[in-house]
Formats: sequence, structure tokens, C-alpha cells
Amino acid sequence: MYYSENLKYVSFLKNIKNLGSVRVKMILETFKNLEDFKSVTKNELEKLEGVSGKISDEIIRALRNINDFDKWYGEMMRRNEKYEVSAVTITDEKFPANLKKIYDPPSVLYYKGELRKEDEYSLSFVGTRTPTEYGRNACRKLAEEVSGYGIPIVSGMARGIDTLAHRTALEKRNLTYAVLGCGLDVIYPQENKRLFEVISERGAVISEFECGTGPDKMNFPRRNRVISGISQGTVIIETGIKGGSMITAGFALDQNREVFAVPGYIFSRKSEGANELIKKGQAKLVSKFDDIFDELYYVYKDFVKKEGIAIELKVNEELSIFEKKIYDVLGTEPVHIDSICEMTGFSVSDCLVNLLSLEFKGIIKQLPGKNFIKI
Repeated sequence: MYYSENLKYVSFLKNIKNLGSVRVKMILETFKNLEDFKSVTKNELEKLEGVSGKISDEIIRALRNINDFDKWYGEMMRRNEKYEVSAVTITDEKFPANLKKIYDPPSVLYYKGELRKEDEYSLSFVGTRTPTEYGRNACRKLAEEVSGYGIPIVSGMARGIDTLAHRTALEKRNLTYAVLGCGLDVIYPQENKRLFEVISERGAVISEFECGTGPDKMNFPRRNRVISGISQGTVIIETGIKGGSMITAGFALDQNREVFAVPGYIFSRKSEGANELIKKGQAKLVSKFDDIFDELYYVYKDFVKKEGIAIELKVNEELSIFEKKIYDVLGTEPVHIDSICEMTGFSVSDCLVNLLSLEFKGIIKQLPGKNFIKI
């Protein structure tokens, strides 16, 4: 089992009413350990952004009652040891890299299994709990292709699409993470007990909720933001217009991650959500891994080389003088339009015209925020 050095400190902050993960992160950056924080004053707290008088009062109250927290923490650690649950905090190197970058990451992750650096390249698969045969076939096909490239698969271990995505990854001996909406001493749904055990052995089962936390309805939206937050992109396979997968897609969009959707039968309610995302331009239509790779080439081009898989990309080198000058200032890291203008001496309008041309030729890609990258 593994525990972050500052687990007790982070757990203390996490349990303070109304503090929230964003403020917890800010406090951790300001006060480096619990001993330093114990002597904090109300005046010092209220100098921190977003810490109002009401919240500072809650913090001072928690510090005065820290003995109660010590008892709670001791019991939590006993449960962790009983169920062989590890814990990592947001300040730890083992904490998933992508998840650190979202607006409100969990301050603590509990897990059974092993967290690996490869999770930085993962894709999440989500969808209905009652898929059609078409949905099952689409999920299996895409999960097999993704697993063939060694790209980890993340899902929520729910019935239906989630379970199928995990099982396909395991069948292909690929890394998979299951993110739960309850404590890791509670297996939900119970029918996935064996799946829980196998994922724990060959990947990781993850939760931001302490042992003893039941699968309450309010926990699942928070679980969904972790699923999308760990991943480079989210694949939606069959969901109603108000399905939980639509919540995950919304989180992915807010987190500036790619969303992909498998198109479905237009008369099926199970396909309404995925079709709507495609129609609104919020998700890219996908039918094979190449569709995902085209969008995330800048992420996967080096990773797949490590896996020993050659992926060819046709590059049109017949460039105009202006296109070549712009292409030459781009690299494997995103470059903002303002920097491109400065380095080339071109106006914004001239740069945008030529950048669009380069995109059409398939040799650069525009990222959010008017950033551009070679592919």
C-alpha cells in the first residue's frame, strides 16, 4: 500500500465544511504542512483569495477540534489498511497528471492496484447501462482498437458500456482504471465483484470517496468529472439525452478535453445524446480509432512509437513561401497566434489564412485558445 506523506494534512483540509478542492489546493501551496497550518490566524486566512469570514471561521473551528479529526483519521487509516486501499494527494507525483490540470481536482484519490504514468494517455469510454447489440459491438470494436495501441481505458464500472469497455481492455491485456462513486470497500454494482478484483490486480480501481461511503446518487456526477479529467478524451457510446454520459461529456468539454461520439440509429432514444453532441459540434463522430487519432495525434504520436507501432501520416510538402515560413516556426509544443505573428512578421489575418490552408493540408492542428501545433 502507498500513502502520500501529506495525506493527513490534505485529509484535514478536505473535511472542512465549504472549503472545496480549489481552496484546498491554494492553502496547500501557501502553507506547506499541517504543523505550520495549525498556527494560522484568521487574519492570515482572509488574505487568501476566496476565503471569506465564514470560511475562515470554519477553518479556525476545525483547528480547535483537531482532536476529533485525529480520531476520524485513525479510523479511516485502519479501514484503508483492512481493505488494502492506498491514498495519493494532489501534491504527489503519483497523482494522475491530467487530473491535476482540471479546475476542481479531488484533493485525495484512494485506489486499489497501481497508478501508472501511462494514464496520461488514457481514453474514457462511457455510455448507457442497457446498450443495444449495435452499442455493444461498437464499444467492443473501438476498445479493441484502442487497446491494440496500448492506450489505457478509463470507465466507471457501471453496467453496460462501462463494464464492456473494462472487460475488453482486460481481454487485450491492456491497462484499465475504474472510477467509482463510493468507497473502495463497497463494490457497486455487486455483480461486478470479480471485475473489481481483476482491475485491482491489473490496473487500478479509484475513488475520491473514503471507505464507508455508499453509492449515493449525488456522488456520481463527481465521479464523472474524474473519469473525464484523467483522460485525454471521452468516447460516448449510446446515451439518452439526459443520461449520465452526457454529464461526463459536459465535464470533458469544460475541462478542454476532446469528446468523441459513436453515431446511432436516429429513431432510438438510446442514441439521442450521442447524436445531439455530434449535431451541435460538441463531439467528433467516430467509427474507428483513426478518427480519434486524427484529433489527438499530437498526444499519441510519441506514445505509439514507444509501443512499437508505426502510424503513417501523409504530409503535403508543397507549401507556398508564406505557408512554409509559418510551418517552420511551429513545433511539437503549442504556439499561440500572437507568437506566430511576432516570429513571422505577418499580420493576424495573413497568419490565419495560411494556418487554415496548412490545416486543410493535414500537417498542422489548431488547439483551443488559438494555439497551433505540427502533426
